[in-house]
Amino acid sequence: MGRHHRAFRYQPEPIVTPPSKSQVKRARTVGGALMLALFSTVLPGSGHLVLRRRVGFVFLGFFLLLIGAGAYLALTTSTDDLLGYVASSEFLLYVMGGLAVVAVAWITIVVSAYLAAVPRRTATGQRLVGGALVTVLCLGVATPFGYAAYNLDAHRNLLDTVFPSGSAGSGAQAGADVKGFRKPRINVLLIGSDAGHDRIGTRTDTMMTASIDTKTGRTTLFALPRNTQNALFPPGSKLAKQFPNGFTDPRSPNSSEYLLNAMYKYGNEHPDLVPPGGPSKIPGLNLLWSSISTMLGLELDYYVQVNMEGFASIIDALGGLDVNVGPHRVPMGGIGPFGEPVKPFGYIEPGRQHLTGDQALWFARSRTNTDDYTRMGRQRCLIKYVVEQNPPSKILNNFRSVAEATSANVSTNIPQDVLPALLQLAMKIKEQPLESISFDPNLPNPRARDGKFDTARPDYAFMRQVVQSAISPPPNPHAAPAPGTTTTAPTTTPSKAGGKTTTGKPTSPANPSSAPATSLNDACAA
Repeated sequence: MGRHHRAFRYQPEPIVTPPSKSQVKRARTVGGALMLALFSTVLPGSGHLVLRRRVGFVFLGFFLLLIGAGAYLALTTSTDDLLGYVASSEFLLYVMGGLAVVAVAWITIVVSAYLAAVPRRTATGQRLVGGALVTVLCLGVATPFGYAAYNLDAHRNLLDTVFPSGSAGSGAQAGADVKGFRKPRINVLLIGSDAGHDRIGTRTDTMMTASIDTKTGRTTLFALPRNTQNALFPPGSKLAKQFPNGFTDPRSPNSSEYLLNAMYKYGNEHPDLVPPGGPSKIPGLNLLWSSISTMLGLELDYYVQVNMEGFASIIDALGGLDVNVGPHRVPMGGIGPFGEPVKPFGYIEPGRQHLTGDQALWFARSRTNTDDYTRMGRQRCLIKYVVEQNPPSKILNNFRSVAEATSANVSTNIPQDVLPALLQLAMKIKEQPLESISFDPNLPNPRARDGKFDTARPDYAFMRQVVQSAISPPPNPHAAPAPGTTTTAPTTTPSKAGGKTTTGKPTSPANPSSAPATSLNDACAA
């Protein structure tokens, strides 16, 4: 019976959870402490969990919560909201602050994991080596956060330097919200200025107006030659009274000081004559704005001015540009400071070439062995190439250098709160072929005696008619054409960049209404 009683009271050995004390003991060496610091570098809090510190759960939970919140925002944030965040300088500042807080917290976790495990009595040499290696781990944590903050700071600097805050400027009437522009079209004046260190005053080398359909992104470029004479001023303005026949000197009608590209300089020299209500604080730019708006019959919304010398640095920041030069090589140089011919210092070879910033600048500006109008064609092609070859991903990869080059060489009145809608519109523009019309002698004018547009005596009624024709909605392709209308717009664009220009001739010598502009895809094709 006793034996049975002893058998009844027999208890099996209890199941014991594998102890972690041995792990803790192994961790309490310099090598073990470094290993825990490495664990926390990869997964915050994991080092503390090995040490059986409950705070490790807090660290790890916070880290996983951040990842989850980030994934949720990435999946649920709309494109409109995302563009709004990207274009907000204030939001970017908050993001930079958040990155700094997370980086400091992560580094603190790494250091605390090491300090919690390292033995108190450790040789000086071991302490120095251990401290150095922990510093390396901390740098590994800080580097991606620092790089992100570095680029965000460049982004903020670009926004704050180039784009005015709020809806300031005369372009406020084109305002937009996160869903897009409230106007059916926006008109942007594009100016390339030659205010180099070796020039007196600012002259505008390039003057175009981009008229953009805000629903479709369909864009037409209206190019004005720099040698346009007798430019108009707004009716009733002081300058309209002073120059009733347009911007010219009756004593010297062909003076270069009264061409369209000299108007910027003239406005800066006579600010009291400039019409009020311009888009900037620069009298010359405001005068040019009002004149081009009057000549084209378009209400301008925004302007973008690029220093042509700085244009080269922008192209270099983007990694260069692939360009179809055309059948003939383009000289670099060839004209002296007083217009005299000199030997070019180089050439851009024919065919498709990858151009550096300086080469792209010469491609846009060279007039040796050619004329202003062929050069204007190359400039329009350059705009096409820049738009096509620089998606957002490429700009982001080179963002810091692009931001620095842009901040130093671009000015605009486009306000920051319009940028989200403008970025949306840019995506639509890339999907549409750019179209162009250049008001030069290659443009047929049925109203002129010789049938050509005359830059010395511009027909402004004809210009406005062409503009309205180009920006009007495309006609119904199934509808019969109205009597006296044309089927092809009177346009001029270079058939090959750097080569001769080709003209879309009307099928009848009537007015140019209801005809589309020529696509730059065809004009700049190989």
